[in-house]
Amino acid sequence: MNAHDEPRSRPERRRSRLLRLLLGIVDAGTWLAPESRRRDWRQQWRGDLMHEWQRRTAHPRGLGDRASLLPHAAGALRHAFWLRMHVRRLEMITQDLRYGWRLMVRKPAFTAIAVLTLGLGIGANVTMFSWIDASLRRQMRGVAYPERFVALNGTTRTRADLGFSYPDFVDYRAQKPDSVDDLVAFSFAPMNLRTDGDPQRAFGQLVSGNYFGALGVAPALGRLLGPEDDRVRDGGAVAVLSHTFWQRRFGSDPAVVGRPVTLNGRSFTIIGVAPPAFRGTEPYLSLDVWVPLAIEASLIGDGDRLGRRGVSWLEVLVKLKPGVTIARAQRDLDVVAAGLASAYPQDLGRGVALFELWRAPASGGPMVAAAMGVQMAVAGVVLLIACANVANLLIARAAGRRRETAVRLSLGASRRRLVQQLLTESTLLATAGGVVGLGLAYVTKDAVRWFIPPIPVPVVIDPSLNGSVLVFALIATVASVVAFGLVPALQGSLSSVAAALKEAAGTLTASPRSGRVRQALVIVQVALSLMLLISAGLFMRSLVKAQATDPGFSMRTGVLASLDLLPAGYDQTRGSAFYRDLLARVRVLPGVEAASTAAKVPLSFGGAGSFLVKIDGYTPAANEQIDVWYNRVGSDYLKTMGIPLLAGREFTDRDTPGMPAVAIANETLARRYFAGRDPIGGRVRIGTTTVEIVGVARDGKYQLITESPRPFLYVPAPQWYRPDSVLIVRTAGSPAGMPARLHDIARALDANVPLFDVRTTAQHLEIATFMQRMIATLLGAFGALALVLATVGLYAVIAAIAAQRTPEIGMRIALGATPRDIVSLILRQGLGMTASGIAIGLAGSLAATRLFRSLLIGVSTTDLASFGGTTFLLVAVAIAAAYIPARRAAATDPIEALRTE
Repeated sequence: MNAHDEPRSRPERRRSRLLRLLLGIVDAGTWLAPESRRRDWRQQWRGDLMHEWQRRTAHPRGLGDRASLLPHAAGALRHAFWLRMHVRRLEMITQDLRYGWRLMVRKPAFTAIAVLTLGLGIGANVTMFSWIDASLRRQMRGVAYPERFVALNGTTRTRADLGFSYPDFVDYRAQKPDSVDDLVAFSFAPMNLRTDGDPQRAFGQLVSGNYFGALGVAPALGRLLGPEDDRVRDGGAVAVLSHTFWQRRFGSDPAVVGRPVTLNGRSFTIIGVAPPAFRGTEPYLSLDVWVPLAIEASLIGDGDRLGRRGVSWLEVLVKLKPGVTIARAQRDLDVVAAGLASAYPQDLGRGVALFELWRAPASGGPMVAAAMGVQMAVAGVVLLIACANVANLLIARAAGRRRETAVRLSLGASRRRLVQQLLTESTLLATAGGVVGLGLAYVTKDAVRWFIPPIPVPVVIDPSLNGSVLVFALIATVASVVAFGLVPALQGSLSSVAAALKEAAGTLTASPRSGRVRQALVIVQVALSLMLLISAGLFMRSLVKAQATDPGFSMRTGVLASLDLLPAGYDQTRGSAFYRDLLARVRVLPGVEAASTAAKVPLSFGGAGSFLVKIDGYTPAANEQIDVWYNRVGSDYLKTMGIPLLAGREFTDRDTPGMPAVAIANETLARRYFAGRDPIGGRVRIGTTTVEIVGVARDGKYQLITESPRPFLYVPAPQWYRPDSVLIVRTAGSPAGMPARLHDIARALDANVPLFDVRTTAQHLEIATFMQRMIATLLGAFGALALVLATVGLYAVIAAIAAQRTPEIGMRIALGATPRDIVSLILRQGLGMTASGIAIGLAGSLAATRLFRSLLIGVSTTDLASFGGTTFLLVAVAIAAAYIPARRAAATDPIEALRTE
């Protein structure tokens, strides 16, 4: 060998050893890779290393460059290990899924019961969440960045649901702080709309010029209102139609833009159509038309509201800057409110409060949220009961699989592996239950419309199975797996190998531990069912009480009909004469006992306005404001409604604008502000008007059937004229046929003044109790479902206990025990579980019912009839559920029973 060849052979040998080392690492990693992938894995990694080796050899930069392949080869070991775990896990999951599916198919009765039970529980929850999503979470449909909008309410020391005057809105917008992006104002406005033929009632909003721009709404056709449409008072009369109204009233005609339409007797030009998703900013309502605030005077006809700072008639929304919290915006707007209060006497004592839209008091959100919250909690309890039932079924099935479990353990399966298998089976059941639940939710989601009260405005709650609802359904399904699958999985993996294999020739029964778990689950079911039944009983009794509650008026048979003179061009003089003639003709109709008019009928939504007043002879406390609700009523109003007059006189046809201003106080106002004085002849100052109290009427319910007595004033409609009112007709008997006669009288007086929202008194009274009716109905349905599930669970456990005690029962019968003794033995065990559940349920009910105390009417949260009646019902059902397996056990053949020993 040449001396010069020796230095060249050493690097070559080093390179050969390094390459062998790299390939040796890959060969060693082959044993880490899963068997099904080893050959492909080894070829791939060896080929990859050889390719990198050759590439670096072609551009040699020394041995160190090739040595850098060592970390690359080490990565092959990590990849082999990851591949082994991944493939193994995937194969195990696939195997578990196949095995679980075969079990479901082999036991169709068990599968059907479990899936249906879970479907009922999940479906109830998904349905209730879809209602919450539609009524509370998605109030700003079709709006860009709805999460940035909050409600701005005016406040005093006693109220937090006041609106704003137009001058105040302008000032707040001009002085908006850095945390506020913009403010928009609007007011709900029923209108008479006419194109051709008879006028049609439409519901819309007067909106500020920045309304659509701030909301980020784009037109579907034409253009939307802008600041230029709202600059000139009583200027350009333009209107925007909702997409739904455009389709319904104009047949989706694209040529509608530019057409004239008459609203409340004034001609407007249609300039655009809103997008399909946008329904306006009135919660729960689907509006028809939007017009500028600037034309308020000619559209509403209640004077010039735009220039009056003391008139709070506007609702305001605040659009927050991105990332700004409500608390920060509240602090900033408090500064603006303080500045306006010091600058204007009308704003003295006024503040502001920001609310999330679903919590805004003026929208009725808190009441709806409370009702929906109760229903969501109840649906959650139903799901827990369903999960407890399925858990009992799985534990019972696990007793029959103890040998299978023991064999798996003896062959080396770990407890963790068994738990994974059992949880996979539970996941399959839950998934099927979730699919059934979604199907039930799809069928029942629209049931919320059954509970919409009969009110004239277009209330729309449109639940859908959107993305949020589907995510909730997935969460409910996963939660149910944990709730019903974890305990049976842990129990099923605890089998003793020796004990299970010894039972090979005998009857497999549940272990004492699993028996105790099943009994505990039944106790939980009984307790939760009792809580639901007691809650349902309370609301059912509350509904009965509400329907029997004295609303302060005795009229039960009659007709209510709304009318509006503004579209027909009536001024105050002609309008007063129209109402006078209308009442004169109605009062002489056969069967009519009395008739009158009112701005609002008691127990309507938005049933009363309020005055800030001063009362002569009464010295307010420091910073006290006297906020009095009121109603504009016609002559004989108290007689028509059946409201007792306690002192003084009622309004007559002589209480006209030319006569001294008068009012009738309710007894709460008289008692609070005229203590020790005769209220008759007392004077109340309303702004610049001083009225004399000429009568005292009995207290009543003015807006809600649940409200407490509050100060109230009645003022005569002719002295406080409005073109719109409600005609109230009290009949001696059934009001059938009366609506047609009222329509005839109205047409005879003026064919351009139609009656609308005609309904009977009985239909109107349904509005007052719709919330209690909805909760009572749903709670009753959920309570019945819970009772059925608890009964099935109790029956299954008693049957399993009786089967487990078959040898003992046979021995007792052989020693002389009678069937009655056996029945008593089994019943005692069933009633023992029932008694434990009842004790827990009663304690839980005492705590839970306090949470919805404000929704109950005339019923205590500890109502003895509700607690006692539902407890008795549950005991009776439990006895029936336990008696059937007890009778079957009493008929046991002792010889056959002893053979099983």
